[in-house]
Amino acid sequence: MLQGGGDQCQVVLDHVPGGFAAQPAAQLSAVAHEAPVAAEDRARHGTARALEERLLRSDRGLVRDGGQLCRRLGSESPWDVVQNNLALVATALEHARIPYFVTRDTNVRHAVAVHTSNREAVLRALTAAHGGSAVYVALLNERQSPTATVLAAFAEKYAQATCPAVRVYQNAVTPARTLRLAGVYGCTINFWEEDAEDPYMMVSPVRTLVGDRVPTRTMRVHETVLGGRAYPTIEPYAHAVHGDIGFPVDAVYTWVNGGDVSWLERKNAVMRALGMQTEDSASSAARFRDRDELRYSLRSIDMYAPWIRTIHLVTDQQVPEWLDPSHPRIRVVDHREIFADPSVLPTYNSHAIESQLHRIDGLSEHFLYFNDDVFIGRVLQPGMFFHGNGVAKHFMSPTTVPMGPATTGDEFNMSAAKNNRGLIADTFGQVLAHSFLHAPHPLRRSVLADIERQYPDAVAATAASRFRSHSDLAIASSLHHYFGFHTQRSAPGSINCGFVNVGLSEHKQRLSRLQLNRPHDVFCLNDYHDGDVTEDEQDAVLAAFLPSYFPVASQFEAGSPRNQRFHAGQLPQWPL
Repeated sequence: MLQGGGDQCQVVLDHVPGGFAAQPAAQLSAVAHEAPVAAEDRARHGTARALEERLLRSDRGLVRDGGQLCRRLGSESPWDVVQNNLALVATALEHARIPYFVTRDTNVRHAVAVHTSNREAVLRALTAAHGGSAVYVALLNERQSPTATVLAAFAEKYAQATCPAVRVYQNAVTPARTLRLAGVYGCTINFWEEDAEDPYMMVSPVRTLVGDRVPTRTMRVHETVLGGRAYPTIEPYAHAVHGDIGFPVDAVYTWVNGGDVSWLERKNAVMRALGMQTEDSASSAARFRDRDELRYSLRSIDMYAPWIRTIHLVTDQQVPEWLDPSHPRIRVVDHREIFADPSVLPTYNSHAIESQLHRIDGLSEHFLYFNDDVFIGRVLQPGMFFHGNGVAKHFMSPTTVPMGPATTGDEFNMSAAKNNRGLIADTFGQVLAHSFLHAPHPLRRSVLADIERQYPDAVAATAASRFRSHSDLAIASSLHHYFGFHTQRSAPGSINCGFVNVGLSEHKQRLSRLQLNRPHDVFCLNDYHDGDVTEDEQDAVLAAFLPSYFPVASQFEAGSPRNQRFHAGQLPQWPL
């Protein structure tokens, strides 16, 4: 811990992993000189290039990508890379006996604090610890932007540089080079100093969750565990702060393999009993074959939202052949387990299935509802979907619901929205006008249960409708958000959501931009059957895009490297 006292900064360590003793700041410079000093006066470009070539020859796990050396990404997620970079920093600082503590801000990457008097010692320590590895050190300015980036071997050459922070990272790239995890996932070392006007106040060069000034009297060392490793932190960062999500968040998928012949034959039997026209199961299976969207949607959770606790997969006597149903974070839920009136089964109406989600045994109060064509596009935190007080967020679409009552000419999603509107207007006196984005829906189990109590007949009628009907409600994707808003349990939120219709050739450019720039928090890959792209071409497009965007097989896929690491107890779980 860093604590100011009078004219001299005192380093006070109550307990720090590694057990190195407290020392006055004035004495720490002696520790820095124990690190080896390179012979050259400065890191020339040619010297750096020669070192990179030597590293490439000596380590076959390295490749050059994006102008820097990268290690080949195996079974790691972005969150794992964040942890690895924090460990790189901690190892260097602890070996050099440089006091530090982990701070907290709003970034996914970690940051640590070191006293400014140890800046030179830090740069030398990074060279000593990682000079023979493909580890990079970026010197940052006041805006936390890099002004120079070098291999750690040359960091000590900048020991006399004045900078408020440095960032340490090791690049990782997938074998196909479709995903590179670079400096944005690095660990930042911020150099703190005493306030010029108040020696009992320490100042950070950037804002943290508790501001940029911390009283020294609060700087008692605590221990925090991140990724299975203990690190020192101080009291202001050791406890939950306002806005933290302290409750579990689950995920729910409703999934069907429409190309499963057995499922199609069951469906045809119901259609015949209702006097509806059927089609050959074999031809239907070819037309509605499973494109594995669920596999990649689960990969998106494992890569970008590991804080999701349990994933409930609601199905009709189906289990994906690639899924590991023994994984404790996966629960396959059959329709027969959740319908209040099982006599209405089987059902082939998503509105009906969604009306019963709150009956899933063991489901958390707060959960995200996914369709399998919805994906998390980049690293997100739970605050994107819920407020710290438990209020869910909802993401309105600019698409409006046409005024007027539901008619048989409406598309089923629009007639359901109109039916929702009638209930909300009758109960709360306000007319809803908008639908919601094709994003994960943040839901509360209690809100869904209250909707069933408030509108028992309408909910029961929706649940009993075996196929989509113009009398249905759209409960999980719409009614929940409006009802929750009027009962103070859901509020408008903001999310960067992309939408690509793979059935339209004009959307191909969107898919290319999505792969190249990864600009969205979440995105939906939908297909309309009246598009101009053939089914076979859509299959080919998705077969190329999905494994390219989500190249790391998840821990939920039976036999994958991450799945094996999980069962061997080698995969760190949340909190990371």
